[in-house]
Amino acid sequence: MLEADSIALAFGSKDILSGCYICCKPGEVVGLLGRNGCGKSSLLKVIFGTLSPQFKHLTLEGKMISCSYLGGKIAYLPQDNFMPRFFRVKDVLSECNPQLISDDISQKYADLLKMKLTDVSGGERRFLECLWVLSRPADYILLDEPFSEIAPYQVEILQDIIRKLGETKGIILTDHMYQPLLEVSDRIVLLHNHAAYNITTEEDLILYQYIPQY
Repeated sequence: MLEADSIALAFGSKDILSGCYICCKPGEVVGLLGRNGCGKSSLLKVIFGTLSPQFKHLTLEGKMISCSYLGGKIAYLPQDNFMPRFFRVKDVLSECNPQLISDDISQKYADLLKMKLTDVSGGERRFLECLWVLSRPADYILLDEPFSEIAPYQVEILQDIIRKLGETKGIILTDHMYQPLLEVSDRIVLLHNHAAYNITTEEDLILYQYIPQY
């Protein structure tokens, strides 16, 4: 199990996370929701090890860890593009798990293989980065905004892959597009007032004023 406990993060006098706790076990997809600026991306960065909080207690399979990115057991999709612009589409796809590349994907990118990432649309680039991260041989995967900026059919493809990988891997994902996230998540956690709350129904999201009451 991956556990992040008692996470305390502040930027200057502004508290972002205070005593925050989240966990994820193999074979589980955890959806992380919250309003803009509540600390979702920061929490994933703390777990991965690229952001240092004032306090953290991270354990992986019961052992304390400091930098999760060491050892290759945790893969991370940041919110911003991270692949060099000069990479070609074929370079990215060649590093992806063939079992995740459907015939539809192969046909879609057949004419784009020689193109650099800087020459494809932002949505295509984001989709390729998602495929690459989901292909990593890691036990746990952190996904920050995987559904944003991509086409609806690509959202469905990623949902199918997340469901498949989520049968054996632990996955934590966050996205402002909460409906696709709800559809693939086994459990929902909401960041609210610097802490994390378990959500069991959409009524809970209304209670915490994350979605409006109709």
